[in-house]
Amino acid sequence: MDMKALKLFLLPWLHRDTWHTRHPNDEERFHQALRATFKELGYSIVYEQFYDAIRDVIAERTPRHELFKGKEIQHFARRAEVIGSYLFDVRTLR
Repeated sequence: MDMKALKLFLLPWLHRDTWHTRHPNDEERFHQALRATFKELGYSIVYEQFYDAIRDVIAERTPRHELFKGKEIQHFARRAEVIGSYLFDVRTLR
């Protein structure tokens, strides 16, 4: 997995301080970032890769990385993996 590319695809979502909220605009940015990610990198991205990429981007953007965001990172990494698995399954059914 090209971790640098994964981080770049997730950046349009993570560049906002509100990335972790359930606000409709943040949700839309999350899904758009995943669409671009899966289109270019495929569906075989596992939880740990999403987790590391999200954590790294947040840490790079916020030098004083806030550890309380760990639960949010876990939540979105899990969601991203599940969405990728679903899209892989649907793709193979066509």
